Amino acid sequence: MGAAAATGIEERRLDTTITDAGFAVGRDRPPGLTATTLLYRVTTSQPIVALSFDDGPSSKYTSRVLDILDAKEVTATFFLIGKHVEALPSLAKRASERHEIGNHTWSHPNMSLYHAPDVRSQLVRTADVITSAIGRPPTLFRPPYGAFSGATAMIATSMSYPMIMWDEEFDQHGPTGAENAQRLSAGAGPGSVILGHDGGTLNCEMVVSGLPGLIDKLRDRGFTFATVSDLLAKAEPTSERLP
Repeated sequence: MGAAAATGIEERRLDTTITDAGFAVGRDRPPGLTATTLLYRVTTSQPIVALSFDDGPSSKYTSRVLDILDAKEVTATFFLIGKHVEALPSLAKRASERHEIGNHTWSHPNMSLYHAPDVRSQLVRTADVITSAIGRPPTLFRPPYGAFSGATAMIATSMSYPMIMWDEEFDQHGPTGAENAQRLSAGAGPGSVILGHDGGTLNCEMVVSGLPGLIDKLRDRGFTFATVSDLLAKAEPTSERLP
């Protein structure tokens, strides 16, 4: 076999591999894209943090989290799963009355190998059901597990979603709520995005039990609370680089 023929075969193999891994260019690329916003925390000198909650709404936890936030007069951001919103639209509506709502896909898949059409289906279907339930579209996107393909970033950007990660997270596998509150309040800094869950398969009792103490401890350190979008608006110019 000649070199040209062999190269052609390898190029086709490479093309298939990249497409299967969610290639971020090609025929599925929406026109006009320039850059993706991928946020772990906001660079700011202001003592402000964002609380965020994934995988709701759920009948077991969401109302309890909302009750705590109401009692503490704290605003947060909820990343909702589309099929859960379809099942519990009134809870989604309640969350939206004081809090920011984000898109967390329809069925919570691992998006790291998703093709663009599959990403679009997950996000558009979720956006539609959220809009129907709360009367406005979601403003942000968080990929489940923090996992995403290039195609995921591409489609999220085409829908005007910043992709939101986090820099502090509840450990929902063992420590008590009080231990979570102590660790998170000590570790958070200006611009932190703190992740908890109000649904899904994790032990959300850790979040419910630890949330009041976390809010109190952060306030004792002088912090205030914002939605993720409000936190983004506080971003300051930086030349920060990873070591």
